[in-house]
Amino acid sequence: MPAVELLAPAGNPERMRIAFAYGADAVYAGQAAFSLRGRENGFSNTRIVADAVVEAHGLGKKFFLAANVFPHNNKVEAFRRALTEIVEAGPDALIMADPGMISWTRKTFPDVTIHLSVQAHAVNWATCAFWHELGVKRVILARELLLREVQEIRERVPDLELEVFVHGAVCMAQSGRCMISDWMEHRDANQGNCNNACRFPYDLTATSPKLPEGEAMRVTEDEHGTYLFNARDLCALPALDQVVATGVHSLKIEGRTRSPYYVAQVVRAYRMALDAIAQAKSIPPEALAAIAATDSRGWTSGFRLPGDPMGQILNADREHPPGAVVVGQIRDWKNGRVTISVRNRIETGMRLELLSPAGIQEITASGLENHRGESVDALHCGMEGCRLDLPVAAAPWSFLVRPVQG
Repeated sequence: MPAVELLAPAGNPERMRIAFAYGADAVYAGQAAFSLRGRENGFSNTRIVADAVVEAHGLGKKFFLAANVFPHNNKVEAFRRALTEIVEAGPDALIMADPGMISWTRKTFPDVTIHLSVQAHAVNWATCAFWHELGVKRVILARELLLREVQEIRERVPDLELEVFVHGAVCMAQSGRCMISDWMEHRDANQGNCNNACRFPYDLTATSPKLPEGEAMRVTEDEHGTYLFNARDLCALPALDQVVATGVHSLKIEGRTRSPYYVAQVVRAYRMALDAIAQAKSIPPEALAAIAATDSRGWTSGFRLPGDPMGQILNADREHPPGAVVVGQIRDWKNGRVTISVRNRIETGMRLELLSPAGIQEITASGLENHRGESVDALHCGMEGCRLDLPVAAAPWSFLVRPVQG
């Protein structure tokens, strides 16, 4: 069985470099104005995309670009012009959803590789075969499939590449065609402008003929409110060997708007897990610990496996396990001293962990200096150009963190 691809999110060039440093085989980014992440898109023009493609290829990695909105009439011509420009940048594939735009791209640029977006909602082998016949190389399957359904698609359309999501935030509409944001604030999620309305607190009034007269629907609340539509986060790590065994080509991590630390830890976790699976070994505890160090809304594997809370994808309890606290992102290291961007308070004597592509090492904060080079006892969130002692060399994509408290 060929090695499965680990595909990571790249919200900007820095996150792309972090994903590659921690073990991703490929990244995906969003085309400006025509992907489903309209905010915080660091690939805002064709030149940035072209440079990123060259950088990725220089590392032997791949760069995919999402162009997966469903354009209304007034966007079609602008979308075509944007696609014409972006094809020149040379991404390894375009991730697309709209049938009309896919058809136009296939006719205009027949050599361009197209991956069908999860937004197109492919849930069966017949749909996958249809797209394959039209020249689509890979289908990103809808999130709501059972693992046995993925296996059947693999068997019935063996020449088609399949990609599945294995980690990250999940929309309450699962494969993303939600209209709540548009209805509430005229921000169309299907045009890349979701306001995450499903995660707002709500008051609920419900009547149903199935409920006894006078009995209300029970909804669990916490001190912050009622989160009826709030979905658990996806984490297929405990079942990753079963996912790999289906023969899918690519495992996708969600999170183009998530932090650099999140990208580092999640990619690191899945890299360790995939390497272990390739050697017929169990997933190492260190991989699970890396996931536990990131914030979440509670977990589900996404494939409705035994013991999985996927039967209730919506997490009314708003379970929110705390992650590690990032206190600094490393910018430079020289002669035992490190320059950092401070993300949370650091005090002299504080026990920290250094997270780097090489793994985790424990350190004690010492030799703190502020941006003016003055010795201090503490550094505060938002400070730039601060320094402290670090006896081991650290790359710019390393982090200092306060670990998860047991």
